[in-house]
Amino acid sequence: MPEFTRERILHLLEALNNELRLMDVRGEIHLAGGAVMCLAFDARPSTKDVDAAFLPSVKVKDAALRVSEKEGVPDSWLNDAVKGYFSDHGTFTSFLDLSHLKAFVADAKYMLAMKCLAMRIGEGYKDEADIRYLLRNLGLESYPEALKILEKYYDLDKYPPKALAALQELLPNP
Repeated sequence: MPEFTRERILHLLEALNNELRLMDVRGEIHLAGGAVMCLAFDARPSTKDVDAAFLPSVKVKDAALRVSEKEGVPDSWLNDAVKGYFSDHGTFTSFLDLSHLKAFVADAKYMLAMKCLAMRIGEGYKDEADIRYLLRNLGLESYPEALKILEKYYDLDKYPPKALAALQELLPNP
C-alpha cells in the first residue's frame, strides 16, 4: 500500500475539490488520524490513508473514487472508517477552504483522545509515536492532566486498558 505524504494529500484534496466543482457540489471533510499528524502537526512524513468523515457522504465518496481513478491511488485513499471513533464532543479547526471543499482537522487534544481510544501497538503502527508527539505538543506533564483531556471526549472506561497503561508509563503520576 502506498504512503501518502503531506504534499500528496494536499494534491489529492485539490483534485477532490475539482471533482466536486465539476459535480456542482460543496463538500466538507473532517480529517483525523495519520493525515492530521502529517498535515496539521508535521509530526511524521506520511500515512497509509486519509481518514475522515465527509458530507454529503455519497457525493464526496463518488468524487473520491474518480480521484483515485485519475490519480492512480487505491479506492480507499479517502475512507470514513474513522467515524466510529468520532465523539459528540470532538473539536476541529479549519484547515483548507477551497471553492467546493472545506477541510477541518481534529485539534491536538481531540487527536490525543482518538489515538488513545484506537491505540494499536506493534510493528507498522504509529499510534504510540503519535501519542508521544501529542503529549509533547500539548505540554502535558502528568497522567491526571492527560486523563482530564481524555474524559472530555469519551468516558474513561471506553479506553483500552493498554492505552491507559501506556499513558501511565509515558507520564509521571504525582
